[in-house]
Amino acid sequence: MRIIVYGECFSPPLDTLKRVVKAGDGIILATAPPYTRFLNSGVDFAVISPGISKVDAWVQEFLNHEIPCVLIDYLVEFVCKPGSPLKNHVLFETESWAERSLANLVRRSEEIVEDSTTTEEDDLKCCVCGSGDRGHQMLICGDENGSVGCGIGTHVECCDPPLQEIPDDDWFCPKCSLSKDAGMKPKSGKAKKAKTSTVKSR
Repeated sequence: MRIIVYGECFSPPLDTLKRVVKAGDGIILATAPPYTRFLNSGVDFAVISPGISKVDAWVQEFLNHEIPCVLIDYLVEFVCKPGSPLKNHVLFETESWAERSLANLVRRSEEIVEDSTTTEEDDLKCCVCGSGDRGHQMLICGDENGSVGCGIGTHVECCDPPLQEIPDDDWFCPKCSLSKDAGMKPKSGKAKKAKTSTVKSR
């Protein structure tokens, strides 16, 4: 979110606006004229102080560049109260531009989420061959809950011995299989020790 502020910010003050914009992953490009160098740089909103008229020279520049003009409450409600009606805070009949800017912001945030999800999935590589290809043939160590196992990946053909297909049950790498089995042995070992000590006491 790229913002220009024009005029005084009293309620809320400029510091509060800066925090709101930062919370919405945005940036304030300028808080005072001249704005000329920003007009063609993809400004999402111009925050205009109440009392500045439509005939103001800078407002006319914003309108000529189809930059939606809004009151500060527009951004506060957009970031802090998602879903609140915002039309009351749009100035100079720029509602359609404001809706377009909002749609662009939502689209960009969805792209960021999709990119980070794709990156996480692409980062999984086979611990044997080191390849991240053939993800559909990759086994991931652990149970369905994710509470047991280390989460490493291994291709079915890289297993020792190689598997012909992905098993229906949970799969554990050799290391986790050993520690899983070892976790069961101490219990039986403790039980044997208890029996031995009981026998000795008799």
